[in-house]
Amino acid sequence: MGRTEKGKFAVLSFLLAAFLCSILYFDEKSELKFSVEAGYYDTPFSLEIEGAEGCRIFYTLDGSEPTVDSIPYDGAIWLEDASLHENVYSARTDTSTGFYGDLIGMYASENPGYRAPDVPVDKCNIVRAAAFDGDGNCVDSVEGSYFVGFGKKTGYDGMWTVSLITEPENLFGYDKGIYVTGRIFDEYRKLLPKEDTPFRSCWWWWDANYRSRGRDSERPAHVEIFDAAGQLLLSEDCGIRIQGRGSRGKTPKSLNVYARVEYAGSGEFSEDIFGMGERPHKFVIFSGADDSAYKVKDYLVHSMEAGLDFSTMYFKPAVLFLDGEYWGTYYVTESYNADYISDHYGVPPDEVVMVKEDALEEGREEEIGLYREMRKFLSEHDMTLEENFKKAQDMIDMCSYIDYYAAQIFIGRYGDWPGKNEGAWRSRNIVQGDRYADGRWRWMLFDVNSGSLSMDRVEADTLAEVLAVDSVFASLFQNEDFRKQFAERLLYIAEQVYAEEKVDRFIDDYLEQMLEPVCCNNRRFHGMELRAEAVENAENIRFFLKRRSEYMIGVAGNLLGENG
Repeated sequence: MGRTEKGKFAVLSFLLAAFLCSILYFDEKSELKFSVEAGYYDTPFSLEIEGAEGCRIFYTLDGSEPTVDSIPYDGAIWLEDASLHENVYSARTDTSTGFYGDLIGMYASENPGYRAPDVPVDKCNIVRAAAFDGDGNCVDSVEGSYFVGFGKKTGYDGMWTVSLITEPENLFGYDKGIYVTGRIFDEYRKLLPKEDTPFRSCWWWWDANYRSRGRDSERPAHVEIFDAAGQLLLSEDCGIRIQGRGSRGKTPKSLNVYARVEYAGSGEFSEDIFGMGERPHKFVIFSGADDSAYKVKDYLVHSMEAGLDFSTMYFKPAVLFLDGEYWGTYYVTESYNADYISDHYGVPPDEVVMVKEDALEEGREEEIGLYREMRKFLSEHDMTLEENFKKAQDMIDMCSYIDYYAAQIFIGRYGDWPGKNEGAWRSRNIVQGDRYADGRWRWMLFDVNSGSLSMDRVEADTLAEVLAVDSVFASLFQNEDFRKQFAERLLYIAEQVYAEEKVDRFIDDYLEQMLEPVCCNNRRFHGMELRAEAVENAENIRFFLKRRSEYMIGVAGNLLGENG
């Protein structure tokens, strides 16, 4: 390169460097940020909003999105314990038809006794700020949750904290609010006196805004998760929806939280919050559903059965704040979808076929036929014939199926299982040498919060009950090899998975960690702690599992025979 060329190159390099520096300087100066990171603080402090030079800054403290009509920023914001502020969102009584006692008395039953809090609930400071240019365009925004003076409050020790921030109309608006009865219920209630109204006797099934499903029911939000030490784990824009079936009509509700490109530029969250080596695409803020008062059944079963050959979910105890107001005790859990299968089993998401309750959850529309064909073959063919049983083994992972059914029979599931609350998945195509991409169906555990672990079913013959109602299981049970493997796994579950010392350790840990948060949750939604009831419930489950092990060891022994 000649001297002239070198000179030109040097000039161009200098100009490029200057340009990049100016961009970096501009970005640093223009980025809107808070002077103090979101989190827990012992004493009040002043929060400043920095950056966005040359722009006007406006902020809100109620969760609403800032506009040019919001509070203009003209100096530091004083933040102190907001808990003594008047209840706003937690004071609402349109978050469930369970609040409508007059209608329940006329058309339904089982009044849940919901009560709005009559004292101020715990609150954090929600600060949302936005910068606007001279034309009134929003050029940047930032939000944060600040918990001040929580050191002596109860119900938080050892717990994660989740703060969901969203435009209040997204949750509580009459037309678009997904957490309230809203306009949809007002239209539906006109039908209640009619005899042909579906679910007329079950108030939690009455139609309402919160029963809306699908992408149209998703609302933009910002989620922040803090660990047990109050350190920020995740701060990200996301989408939220109500989760569940019947539990949608109750309170508190579970929420699905989604990572999407349109919210934060990625289809997965930025942090591996579950410590699994993968960043989730979705997670659930799980209320406990039908076990929302004690929140132990799903937590226990998923934890104890995690080593068996079917899918389970990771549970992390947490408290939730919605737009700054305490919203009870939950678990942050994984969620079953194609990404879950990919993360846990290595099957590409676009190769996953998943079915729940005979409905396709993942895959192509026509692939529900694969599941139905499998069930039809297994239920209608003689499984005592070797060729039929061999084909059954090619269609389903027999170890997964047997582990799943043995475990659910052990815990005494009934009422909403089998058939309901049952899910399975498979890979679309077969990849030689890949254990999980073999085209066989495998089972998934979910929703064990109602018909299970009941004191009055210690010696319930759940095996006979399942044989009477599940044609696939009854057919397979005719095969001697199947019965032997089933009995062996049932014995293993009774002696090892639910060994007495493991049960004791789990129940003791649950009472130590969860009793106070559960009592705070019940005080929030029912006006009473239910402390004695929570302890009694945990001890009843302890008793059930110990006596159930003794009973099921006998059942397994009978199946195996004297030489088993």
